[in-house]
Amino acid sequence: MPTTVETLRSWETMPSTPDEGPAAAAAIGLIALGNDVVIEQELRAFLAGVEGAAVFASRIPLMLSLSPEGLRDMEAHIPRAAGLIVPNDRLDVMAFGCTSGSMAIGPERVAAAVRRARPGIPVTDPVSAALKGLNRLGARRIALLTPYPDAVNRVVADYVDGQGFEIAERASFKQPNDPAIARVPPEAIYRAGVALGRRPVEALFISCTALRCSSVIERVEQAIGKPVVTSNQALAWDCLRLAGCETAVEGYGRLMRE
Repeated sequence: MPTTVETLRSWETMPSTPDEGPAAAAAIGLIALGNDVVIEQELRAFLAGVEGAAVFASRIPLMLSLSPEGLRDMEAHIPRAAGLIVPNDRLDVMAFGCTSGSMAIGPERVAAAVRRARPGIPVTDPVSAALKGLNRLGARRIALLTPYPDAVNRVVADYVDGQGFEIAERASFKQPNDPAIARVPPEAIYRAGVALGRRPVEALFISCTALRCSSVIERVEQAIGKPVVTSNQALAWDCLRLAGCETAVEGYGRLMRE
C-alpha cells in the first residue's frame, strides 16, 4: 500500500487532567441475584440525589423456587461475582443484594465470601443495613412485611428475633419467587405497610430487594407517623455511610434524611 502524507502524520495528543471518575463520592459494588429485576433501579433511585455515587453490579444464580436451601446455595457463587466487579478500579464498599439470603447464609459468612475475592473492602447486606437503620432510629418493636413463602418467613423471623428486635406485627404477600415478588404493585405495598404500621409498633421494616418500595416509603411514613425501613433503602444508606459519604437524601423516608 503506498505511503501517503496522511499515514505519516502523527496523532496529536490532547490535554487531559484526570478527575475522580463517575464514582467520586461512593463507588459501590453490588452482587445481585440473577432474577432480581428491581434492586438496581431502586438503588439508583435512592442514590440519584448524591452526586458522584455509582453502582457497579454483578449477578449470581438463585433457584426459581424460594427455599432456605436455595438461598444458602448462593454462598458458593459470591466470590466469583465479587471478583468480576471493576477489578482494576476503586471500590469503596461491596453490597450483597439479597435480604433473605443474608439471613439464611449469615452476614458474617457473606462478608467472608466477598473478601475472599476483594479483601479490605467494607461489606454490607440488606438485613445488616436495615437492622442498623432501625437501631439508628431507636426502633426495637417493629412490624415486619415480607413477600416470602412461609419456609423463608420462618428464617427471617428467627433471625430478626435473634438480633433483639420484637416483631409485634407480621404479614407476607407469600410469593413463590423473585419474578413474582417483582410484580407486587407498589400500591399493594403501600396498603399493607399502612395497615401494619398503624398498629402499636415503633417502625415498619419491609424486607426484600425485589419489592418496588421507593415510590411509597415517604407516603407510608406520612400515613403512619413512624419510620419505614426497606431493604434497598437501608442498603443504599449503609453503602453511602461505609463509603464515607454523609449526604442526606430527601424523599425516601426518615432514614435517608438522617
